[in-house]
Amino acid sequence: MNRRRLAALAVGALAPLAALGSATATTPAVTPAVTPVVHVAGADLDDLVQVNADNVKFQTKVPTDVSVVTLTLDPNATTGWHSHPGLAVIAVAEGTGKLYSADCSARTYSAGEAFVEDGDDTPTVFRNESASSVVLTVTFIAPQGSPLLHGEADPGCGLS
Repeated sequence: MNRRRLAALAVGALAPLAALGSATATTPAVTPAVTPVVHVAGADLDDLVQVNADNVKFQTKVPTDVSVVTLTLDPNATTGWHSHPGLAVIAVAEGTGKLYSADCSARTYSAGEAFVEDGDDTPTVFRNESASSVVLTVTFIAPQGSPLLHGEADPGCGLS
């Protein structure tokens, strides 16, 4: 698949984030948004990888795509409930937000912290409940041709 098509797929896969973030707004003037900036869209990692160095292990069993995206969440914006094929490594570059799990528990992450979401996890939602923007840098590693995320229904937490 050519790079232009992959870039379009990456932006298309992230479009629901912006729409989900604005779904909770009361007026267009205060619509919270999620703004994606795609740095790398679907770089081919065709070789199978098996690395176990310095107490870090990384392995692929099929060719993968690697994408890097920065998400800026306005105050009160949310990613919406979602899951990922493969894995996503998320670093908080600025601000503080909460990651909610399907059991409705939450963990707060601030600038300088990171977390991982993977395809075996239950759906999650990341929410900016602060008065300042939150900036996340996300590295997605997924089987080639997979979307970056799947939109999921609220598992009963009453959060979007």
